[in-house]
Amino acid sequence: MTGNFHSIKPCETSPTPPSDWSRRWPSQAYHLHQLIYRKHPEIGAIVNATPVNATAFSASAARLDTRTILECYIFLRDVADLPLSWVYDAPEKIGEAMTPEFPIALIENDCALVLVRTILDAFDRLEVLESTAEAVILSRLLGEVQPMGDEVIEELIEAFLK
Repeated sequence: MTGNFHSIKPCETSPTPPSDWSRRWPSQAYHLHQLIYRKHPEIGAIVNATPVNATAFSASAARLDTRTILECYIFLRDVADLPLSWVYDAPEKIGEAMTPEFPIALIENDCALVLVRTILDAFDRLEVLESTAEAVILSRLLGEVQPMGDEVIEELIEAFLK
């Protein structure tokens, strides 16, 4: 699928026949996505998803620490935990908290939100997010999770992210 996603109107993606479009309201996600597209024009796709293990973190007080596996931190960076209320009451805060450099957040009791250049990028990041969440959950069964220290993180940033 190609095109200018920044100009899509809510009814253009609706399966409802045109005669019923006047009665349809866009979801709250539509407004949030439009705000993010305006703030970050380099973003080509925004995806809301509910991968099982990652969503478990959004529904718990546990933080998903991506500093546990090298690939996870390089690919995901730090995953923000954002309040669900921001989706409705302060979507601009989500636009500020999420950037191309920090493209993934878990929305409290709801979903994962991913900002990417392409849909394929979204798939890749969601796959790594879900694998990371599962690995952290399983690691806790074996004992205390041991994230990488700040020195290692700085080396990763220097080697792969600058």
